[in-house]
Amino acid sequence: MSSSRVELRLAACLLNISEARRKYIVENIAKAALLDKNGKKHPQVSVLNIFSDQDYNRSVILIAASVDKLGSSVLATCLEAFQAIDMEVQEGIHPCLGAVDLIPIYPLSGVTVEV
Repeated sequence: MSSSRVELRLAACLLNISEARRKYIVENIAKAALLDKNGKKHPQVSVLNIFSDQDYNRSVILIAASVDKLGSSVLATCLEAFQAIDMEVQEGIHPCLGAVDLIPIYPLSGVTVEV
């Protein structure tokens, strides 16, 4: 008997956005990670956590997904952030480069940093 095992290839992104004070904006940006271009939920994408700091006016959205879906999910989230966050009026004690400042991606399972 041979055992067949499907190995999950998972990665995570800790997307840093320049908004924390308007919770509905942060939630809408995070929701964009979960939906495909037709508005249907990606079954292989999850938002695991949202951390918001009011003083810094920054949030970190933790997105976990299959390696195949993470890129499009992160891109959709970034596009929503660019549309929703007006950097002309953004204030906070943390210096920021734009609506999205940092997009670190980490391997979780079945994938290396190089991939």
